[in-house]
Amino acid sequence: MEKICVIIPCYNEASRIRLDVFRDFLREQDYIDFCFVNDGSRDNTSEVLRYAVERCPERFLLVDNPDNRGKAEAVRSGMLHVASLGRYDLIGFLDADLATPLEDIHLLVEVMRRQPSVMMTMGARLKRLGANVQRKAYRHYMGRVFATVVSLLFRMPVYDSQCGAKLFRVSLVPEVFRAPFSSRWLFDVEILLRVRRLYPDYERLVCEVPLRTWIEQGDSRIRFSHLLKMPYELFQIYCRYA
Repeated sequence: MEKICVIIPCYNEASRIRLDVFRDFLREQDYIDFCFVNDGSRDNTSEVLRYAVERCPERFLLVDNPDNRGKAEAVRSGMLHVASLGRYDLIGFLDADLATPLEDIHLLVEVMRRQPSVMMTMGARLKRLGANVQRKAYRHYMGRVFATVVSLLFRMPVYDSQCGAKLFRVSLVPEVFRAPFSSRWLFDVEILLRVRRLYPDYERLVCEVPLRTWIEQGDSRIRFSHLLKMPYELFQIYCRYA
């Protein structure tokens, strides 16, 4: 069975990260570990995570960045660190607020097990019968507009590039994450563009997987000021890759 590590980027998460949920999840299976990346938090996130790792060093890892570099760099540093250890077959990342529950990691894993040619799976927040996808209406419609713009601008048939649940075969990680990203928040788009640049048949290698559950959490790290910067960041990404 593949050994898996999931990166959890953390910024000022001391009061809300649910480490008990992570520990309970570990008790149910023995092939998924977690690597927490402290992104220069201003609260005591670093101390909270260090204590958790000390209690469970065989299943929890920690990358403690001294300064705040943004989610993109937090994920990138975690992915490269875990890949360098040489003991994992699949490496992914998930948001610390657990809007995507840990159990849905299995959905991404199962697709890669059934289809050995798939090198990357990514969650899709698709509201449908039988799924529990809870999202504020304005965020849903903004997300659909953004996804449409990305699809048209980059000629890429992606439904939900920004879902914070993605999984990669370890061989893909150094190629995709070696260089810093242009954007702090839209790096998910850059990931797909890098995969396409490396593999022209990327549509065969990347699979979007509808999640069973996604529940929007409060205290979003994306502020209105970030939304105002997104068109410029998209333009930067277009200039770099297109």
